[in-house]
Amino acid sequence: MIGAIGSPWRATVSAWGDVTSRRVAQGLLATLRDFGILSGSVKKYLTPLYLPVEAFGYVAFVLSQQVGLGERLLKTDQWRLFFLSAELIERSFIEAEMQRLLHYSAAGRVVRVDFPTESIEEYARALAKRTHRPT
Repeated sequence: MIGAIGSPWRATVSAWGDVTSRRVAQGLLATLRDFGILSGSVKKYLTPLYLPVEAFGYVAFVLSQQVGLGERLLKTDQWRLFFLSAELIERSFIEAEMQRLLHYSAAGRVVRVDFPTESIEEYARALAKRTHRPT
């Protein structure tokens, strides 16, 4: 049963049967597909979100302060919030390096990531300047 009896969150009066559970699951999967979060016809997988390189750099900076630099930054589970695979994480670091948002180098398991500023405020200011350059 979902929710306690008398609770304003009570959604059902009794436990769901197999048919109801299956229909709800199918509806959720269809909704995820319709919003572009789920891909694949037979084998389903989460579609990576498009994360602009500036946003990626900012998230990487924040995560580096929480988990540290190097391989720990690349392998942190927090990247899953953006549905990024290990390959997309590395590709995003390479793109951020090319855009000079950070310095990234890797040789096997040895990974080095450096940022051009020391504080999150300085980094955000540098990103904002880049993003709002006159054309």
